[in-house]
Order: sequence, then C-alpha cells, then structure tokens
Amino acid sequence: MMLSAADFTAFFREIHGHEPFPWQKRLLEHVATNGEWPGVLDLPTGSGKTAAIDIAVFHLALEADRNGARRAPVRIAFVVDRRLVVDDAFTRAKKLQDALAAPCGTVTRRVADALKTWSGEDGPPLIARRLRGGIPREDDWARTPSQPTVLCSTVDQVGSRLLFRGYGVSHSMKPVHAGLIGSDCLILLDEAHLAEPFRQTLDWVQMYKGINWRETKNAHAPWGTALLTATPGEKPSDAFSLDDEDRSHPILKKRLDASKPAHLKEHDDKKMDCGKQEILRATTITGKVQDALNHFSKAENTASCPAIAVVVNRVARARSVFRHLTEQFSPEEAECLLLIGPARPVDRDRLADRLAPIRTGAERNLDKPLIVVATQCIEAGVDIDLDALITEAAPLDCLRQRFGRLNRAGRDIETYAVIIAAKSDLSARFNDPVYGKAIKPAWDYLKKARCKQGRDRVVDFGVNAFSVQMKSDALAPKANAPVLLPAHLDLLSQTAPIPAADPEVSLYLHGPERQPNSVTLVWRADIDPGKHQDAEIRRLFMLAPPRSLEAIELPLWAVRRWLTREDKTPAHLADIATAAPEDNKPARPAGQKRKVFRWRGNDERSRWIEPAALRPGDTIIAPARYGGVDDFGWNPECEEPATDVGRKAAEPFAGRRFALRVAPGLLGESLSDDTLADTLAGAVSQRWQDLRAALADLNLPQEVRDDLVALDNAKRKRSVAAYLDLYGTAEGRPRGVVFVAPFGIQGKKEEEDGRPNATEDDTSGSIAGFPLSLKRHSDDVECQAEDFAKTAGLPDGRIADLKLAGFLHDAGKADPRFQAWLHYGDPLGPDPDEANAVLAKSGRPLPPVARVASGLPDKWRHEALSVRLAPCVARFNEAQDPELVLWLIGTHHGYGRPFFPHCDADDDEPRKLPAVIGLPSELPAGPGPQSLAYDWNGLDWPALFVRLKDRYGVWELARMEAVLRLADHRASEARARGNTE
Repeated sequence: MMLSAADFTAFFREIHGHEPFPWQKRLLEHVATNGEWPGVLDLPTGSGKTAAIDIAVFHLALEADRNGARRAPVRIAFVVDRRLVVDDAFTRAKKLQDALAAPCGTVTRRVADALKTWSGEDGPPLIARRLRGGIPREDDWARTPSQPTVLCSTVDQVGSRLLFRGYGVSHSMKPVHAGLIGSDCLILLDEAHLAEPFRQTLDWVQMYKGINWRETKNAHAPWGTALLTATPGEKPSDAFSLDDEDRSHPILKKRLDASKPAHLKEHDDKKMDCGKQEILRATTITGKVQDALNHFSKAENTASCPAIAVVVNRVARARSVFRHLTEQFSPEEAECLLLIGPARPVDRDRLADRLAPIRTGAERNLDKPLIVVATQCIEAGVDIDLDALITEAAPLDCLRQRFGRLNRAGRDIETYAVIIAAKSDLSARFNDPVYGKAIKPAWDYLKKARCKQGRDRVVDFGVNAFSVQMKSDALAPKANAPVLLPAHLDLLSQTAPIPAADPEVSLYLHGPERQPNSVTLVWRADIDPGKHQDAEIRRLFMLAPPRSLEAIELPLWAVRRWLTREDKTPAHLADIATAAPEDNKPARPAGQKRKVFRWRGNDERSRWIEPAALRPGDTIIAPARYGGVDDFGWNPECEEPATDVGRKAAEPFAGRRFALRVAPGLLGESLSDDTLADTLAGAVSQRWQDLRAALADLNLPQEVRDDLVALDNAKRKRSVAAYLDLYGTAEGRPRGVVFVAPFGIQGKKEEEDGRPNATEDDTSGSIAGFPLSLKRHSDDVECQAEDFAKTAGLPDGRIADLKLAGFLHDAGKADPRFQAWLHYGDPLGPDPDEANAVLAKSGRPLPPVARVASGLPDKWRHEALSVRLAPCVARFNEAQDPELVLWLIGTHHGYGRPFFPHCDADDDEPRKLPAVIGLPSELPAGPGPQSLAYDWNGLDWPALFVRLKDRYGVWELARMEAVLRLADHRASEARARGNTE
C-alpha cells in the first residue's frame, strides 16, 4: 500500500504518542505537493520546530517510487550554533531512528520499508548522527552515498565540510564529506538569526548550484536549505508561519498566551575595577535567586521546589556565579548545576540527564530547588520548562530566546523573572565583545515599554504579550560573510594539496570579525612530550584513537593562551562566535612551553607541536597533567589533572573494536610506575593471556579490572594482541601495555554501526588480513559502485561510468614492483601467467623493508598509473564520459585534486604487465597525470579538473567521487567480513 501525505498524522502518533500540531501537518502537505521547502519557517519558541526532522524523513519515504525524479534528499542536516541544542535535536532524531528500526505501527513499518529503497535490506532504514568536533579517522556517518541519515551538528562542522575544509577531516576525505553535504542533502538551519554569515554563504552555494543546473542540464541530486527561526527580523514573503488553527490549538494556545512578566534591575558598578565588578554581578544575581526562592515559598499556585535558570553572557562569569551560589546554598537546600557549551560530550550528557525532571511535559518530581547556571548554550532550542529566569541584559532577540525556556508549556503558575544590567554595560561608549553596542538600546526600549503590574513596573515576555519593538540597533550584531566568489570556490575545491592561497573558511561561517577558528581539544593521561616520541603516540592513537565524545571545540586563541599560561581567565569567551582579543599573539614566557600532540592520522603530520604552531581545525591531545577541564567543562584556571575519559568515550565502539590501556597516569596513586613495569617484565610470556593474569594480582582501579575480565569475551580471542612498545621502557622494562580486540567484545552494545572508512594510503588500503586478487576486487568494486549509483538516483550514463571506474580503479596495482611489495618484498612478484596471483590486497603486514625491497619510489601512487592504463583496456570504450572515468580513477584515494604526490622514473621506459583485467602485455613509455606533460585530448590533469567542475559543478563532481570511494571501502569491508566470519 502506497504512502500518502494523509498518513503523516498516524506516523507522528505512532512515533511520539500524540497528534502533530496543525502547522506540522500543513508543512508536510506543502513539501509533499511542491517538492521543496519554504525558505523560512517563522515559528515561535515552544511550537515544536524540531519536528521539521520528522517531516523531512516522512517526505523522503513519500518519494520512494520516484527513482531519478526524487525531490527529497536522503541526508537531513539539522544545524544550529548551540551545542546543547544539537544534542536535543539528536535526541529526537535518535527516537526516529530507533522507532523505524523496530516499527511498532503499520504506518511506521511502511515508512521503514520505503526508506530501505536507499539503505538496502542490510542497512537500517534511518541513522542519526551527531557531528561534533572533527576527529581524524573516527568511525562516522559517511559510509554510503544513499543511506537515509539525520545529522545534528553546528555551523562549524557542517559548514566546513560543505566548503571542502571539514574540521578534523583528513585532506583526502574532505571531498567525500563535501560531496555528501553539498549534494542530496537538506540543511535545516535552526535559529538562523544566530548564523547570518553562514546563511549568506548558503545563498551563494545555492546560486552556484543553480548556475550549474541551468548551464549543463545534468541530473543533480536534490539539495536545499530551510531557515528555522522564532525571531527572523524582516519577514520574507514566502515565510511559513502559524495560522488561526494553530493559535487556537489547545496546547499551542496555552504556550502562546502564557504571561512572563520580567522585572528590570540596574546596579551601579562604574567606579569599580574589573575584579570588583564581577563580584558585584555575582552577588547581585545570587540575591535575585534568593528572591525567586522567596517568591515560590509564598505563591499558592507553584511548587515549593522550583526550577530556576541563571543565564549570563560569558563562560568565566557563569563559573563565578556558580561558585557564589554553591557557597550560598548547601546541597541540602538546592541542587546547583553549571551548563556551558565548551564541555566534553561524555560530561555534558551526564549533566544534561539532570535536566530530565524539567523537560517540557515531564512529571515534575524535584525534591529540592534546581538552580541551573548557564551561558548562551541554553538560549535556543533546549526543551526545558523553567519556573524562574534571572538573566543578564542582552539584545532583545537573545532575551526572547532565553524567555522561551520560561513556562514553556504554558502551565498555570506565577513565574518569577528579572533582567539585570550593570551600569558599566549601559554606557554609550561600552562595546561588548559578545554583543557590541546592542545592550544599551535594548535596555532603553525595555524601560520605555514597561507597564504597571501591581506596584511593580515589568515587561511581559509572553509570546503574544511581548510588545517591545525589535529595532535593529537593539538586536545582536549580525556579521556579513564575504562574497563567495568563483575564484574562492575554485581554491576551496582543491584538496590535494590544499593551495597556499587558501581562503579562510571561518570567514564564510562567522564573518570577518567573529571567527572562532576552532580547534578540537582532547586530554589523555598516558602521554607526555618528555617521555613519548611522535611515532609511539601515532601508534597508540591508531589502536586507541581519540573520540569526539571526549573532545571540546574551543577558539584557537583561548587554547593558545591557556597553553602559554597567558590570561588563564579569558573574559571574552562566550558560547557564540565572538571577536578574538586584540592582543591575540601573546609572548610565550620563558620555561612555559607546553606542547600538545596534533593528531592527523598515521603520518608525519601527527606530532608534538608548540602553541604557536596551532592552526584552525586542528585536533590536539594534551597531557592530562596540564589540567584545564573539570566535570562541567572548560576551566583554564583548573590546575588539577584532567580526568582521562577515553575509556568512556570508546564504549559505544567496543562492540566492534576494544582497546584497554594499562599505563602510568591511568591507574591512580595506589600503584607505582615501577610496580607496573616489574609486573609486565616478569610475566610468563608476552601473550595477552599471561600479561592479563600477571596484572590481575595488582591493586588496579575497578574499571580496569573489569576490562581485563572483558577480554575473555572477545569475539575472536585469537585476534587479541598486547602491545608493550607504545610507552617506552624504564630500565629495559615496558612502562605500560595496550590490549586490543580488533573485532570487539561480545555483549558490548554498539551505539553506531559504522566501521573505519578510510583507505587513504597504499598501506592501509592494501592490507586486508587475507590475500585478495586484483580481478576479484575489481569485480567487487564495479558491482558495489553500480549499486550505489543506482540507489543514489544517478542517470544511466553516470551509472555506466561509475561501474567502469570501479572496475579499472586499481589497475595500477598490476605494476610489477607493487606486486612484489604485496608479496612481502619478493622481487619476482606473482606468477605472470596466473591472474589470481595478481593481488589487490596482501594477506600479511607490509613493513617498510618490504617496500624498499620492491623498488617502489617514495610516495608512488598506484592510482596515477591506473589513469595511464585505463585507456589501454578495451572496456574503456564503454565510457559515456571518458574524462569523468579518468578523473574518478585518479582521485579514488583523495589525491590528485589536482596534483599527485607521485613521481616514477620508470614512466620513461616501457613496462611489462601481467595478463589481468584486460591490461595490455606492455605499457609504452609516457607521462602520467602527475606531470604537466600528461595529455588527454589536449588537457593536462589540472585542466581536466577545471573542465569537469564546469561540466558537473564542484559538489556533484565530489559526490560522484564519494560514490566510487565508498564503493571501494564497502566492497573491501564485505570481502573482509566474509573471510573473518
């Protein structure tokens, strides 16, 4: 039975247990009829904007029978520049994922079946993913080009990927991520007024994609954007908004009509220094919290245990207020909670769980008052229902967002609210680093709009009652992005190598004056620049990689100041993009060089660096002894060693890979380093069972003891390995050990179903753990590329070209020297008369000595030779677009965009080739695509790149690269699974 738009109500009810609002049904009907989204969804706070995710998923299911004419993208990116909001949106997306994986209703089952049109019978109908701090080589969402996916993330993470500069994404994988975000994707930009520069950049992207469509008449994947906002400013003509049916809906009406009177409070701090000003702010706020508690103890229509939020404009100020409140109120009197954006997800998730009793619609069962101190991270989209709000003065649009958390459900209560302004902030000369000059006019307009209520003068922030004019000078400043010129887009699309004249991507995300230039920071307790060499740390992180769950995204300037011990309390830091301090290049004091490890995968780019070497988008790992973080998040004043949460962050992945680190720094103070070294040196053997048994008698932390026991539940016990050479030695004894179960632990639940998806270099891409012939691998990738291209909705000509590229992509591996390497350095290589002996992947580890023995030059790339060989194969005549086929072959490891790190003196001589996949017996001398002498119908390789970008557009070209590359990854993975299960 076919789905129809009329089934949406039943689908929504089966998922959430209640009917959708009228506007949600109306929006679904609009999208289903027109095939595109309104430009702006102008919906007030509390109206359920995140249901746009449900609508987008259902719309995709409706399009299951349209094949190449599909109008709904398979990927939905819900983007907002507030970290807690991202997590709330992910909660909804995860609920959809779980409901579709095990449907309990007839309509939900039909939706799940429809989504399997793109995911396939073996894939889940829908996956939900959080894109947090980019971590190189972390398992992620980019596994197939057609899997229905909901991505919940920030402007930095989605925007940088869209512009080919994915933060934390390796250079070779950048075009894959750009192709998946820039094609077949719907970007829902929530609270769009908070991200004006990115909105402008999206307009430029849309324009360039439109030009390509009109000029080339090629079939492009559906792609679009929709802005979700409660405060859109000037209302566009095509805005989608509530109608009379919505306003009379019993639930929405209560939320819209709820009164939220707010008192205005000024305090004089003009004659104080900065330190005393901050103390006065904190004590004033603490006094108002006490007033709120008194209010609720007297009011008859409220609970005696209220939920109170204190919202301030800076991270450091939030900590100061939190400290005052914990000194004022004992744990028995009130529960105090600090929420800031820069926090590790494993810590923030634990804190967010404490908000469960005050979620909108939840049964309020507080046994004592809850006081939440927060920054702007609570300002938008966090689904909590407060009884009281105490906030610093801020622009009018920010205040309206904050008041959206107050009595969100429209309960019949008498709320308490106060807005506090320091006179120093109200000076006409004051230029706030977060909000510029908007605070004073906002305050002035509020004072003019005050109305009498009893004996007080208040401003009502109720949705319907609010009457203050939203004039531009009283709104948060909105930067403009620079124009994304064709020349800039051309440079950004070059990913291998990144050009020297590289446009700064953060300009297009946050504007020229408010660039966070974020870096991703992780703490580990078992590394130290004075003890561990680069190569050791690289191997350690390949076995126990950093995860986004243990990472914090921070402005580069804030991290650099912390590492150099300059200004340990950066007052500028807020939970929105702000202007960096003017003195953003502090001098490094003598003796204060604190190095961090830059992680970019298993190559020489991953190394210990000094603060001056930090660059935007870096992922860095700091020794835990540096401090800088506590249970609530980023705290540069904290000198206590950071807690290593790597074990906790790896738990979701333990079902497919399990790593246990037993090393100094991780075992507490009850076990000395010498005792551990003696125990490891004295084990019966270096077999993992003997090492585990030797460790069992030590006084280890309970979680380490539990993990040692868990090794017995490894899915393949023979595969478990113990690595004793990662932490160096102490007088010849190993300092620590890492146990690795590469196929995971039985009974460990996998939160995400991804596996490593990068085969970016010949070493990682040519070792499968079993020998795989070139003929079989070529057939496998051809079939997988055809399947991916069909499910992605590509036209027949493109499908044929991707099939052909899949068959020919590894032809260069037939080079005799490459075969000698795969045969473990055997200079004779395979038997030239036996096709199955010509390998695509080796069954044994390939140490450096094997490569040297093979005679392969340094940085030799097999795909460059594949480009030369492809036209020599008879099947190449099947190509619908020969230039596209050559390009896909040449870039299938992410290199050659547009230059190859490849040179080969043997190009000057003819070379013999084995009889496999239709290759000629001899390849004549000639230049490869790495040379400007390469000639394909008058085009060298960079010129070929320019022609294909003009023909298909930068994002569609990248999507086709992604189809082939992911087909290569999944085909290899499927063959490996068949050989190991």
